[in-house]
Formats: sequence, structure tokens, C-alpha cells
Amino acid sequence: MPLNQNYFEIFGLTPEFDIDRAALAERYRELQREFHPDKYAAKSEREQRLAMQYAAKINEAHTTLRDPVARAAYLLRLSGVEVSPEQTSSDAEFLMQQMVLRERLEEVRDAAEPERALDHLGDEVRGLFVAEQKHFAGYLTAGDLEAAKNSLFKLQFLAKLQRQVEDLEEDLLD
Repeated sequence: MPLNQNYFEIFGLTPEFDIDRAALAERYRELQREFHPDKYAAKSEREQRLAMQYAAKINEAHTTLRDPVARAAYLLRLSGVEVSPEQTSSDAEFLMQQMVLRERLEEVRDAAEPERALDHLGDEVRGLFVAEQKHFAGYLTAGDLEAAKNSLFKLQFLAKLQRQVEDLEEDLLD
């Protein structure tokens, strides 16, 4: 396995946003078995080092490809678009939507039925996240890298908001 392969090549996948997650998982298990460092314990120091490097790259590639936000950012990098973590969307409508969603999250604890309010918010955020993934895939396929980059910013926000909803859910259940 050449170390210069991109993550999609490692798993034999087409470099596109929509991937076969079952094929990714199956190929990951195969590669883990093939390049597990323990299999190389009796080999030369060079072979052991290469096995460790392969295993690390396989793990990194798997982590990136199974996460939709990381996969989107990686696809943009492959297309020559670098995205800084500090950058955000300049879409005014989306910025307003962000503010409303954040306010709703902050108000959950004070709601008459906090669990129900949180469920509704969580469902809405999940729906927005799924829809934005479709937008990203469409922009990328069409070669509209600027729109795909802006879509990535939205995905990053929505993923973070999903985690905050989950954290608040845990707090409410305790």
C-alpha cells in the first residue's frame, strides 16, 4: 500500500461525498487485519515501521471518511480548497437561522416540557444536517467549490449544534 494514496484510494472508493459506509467498514476491517502491527512483530525493523505507518494512515483515513463533516473538508482539500477552522458562513439567512437555533437551545431548560422541546429541536437540527449534506454533495458534483465551501461551514455549525443538543439531553436525563 503506497503511503501517498488518498483516503478514498486506500479504501477503493470513488472520491465523492456519498459513500457506501458498509463497504468502508468492511474494507477497514480487512486493512486492519492485513496491516496490524502484531503481524509484523517477527519482520524486519523497516517492515514493522511501515506496518505502523500504514495502520496509522488507515485509521486516519477511516476516521475522516466516516464523518460527513471531515469527509466534506477532505474532499475540498483534494479539490485544492483549504478551509480554515475559524472561517464561517457569510450567508445572512443562515446566520439568522444560527441565532434562532442557538436561542432555542438556550431556552430548552426553561420550557414547560424541556424534553419535548429538546426532541423537537434535535429533530429539526438532524433534518437540517441531512439536507445540508445533500446540498454539499450537489455542489461538489457540479464543481461549484465556493458553494461547497459555504455548505461545509453550515455542516460544521450543524454538527456542533447536534453535539450540544446531545450534551443537553444527557444533562436533562441526569
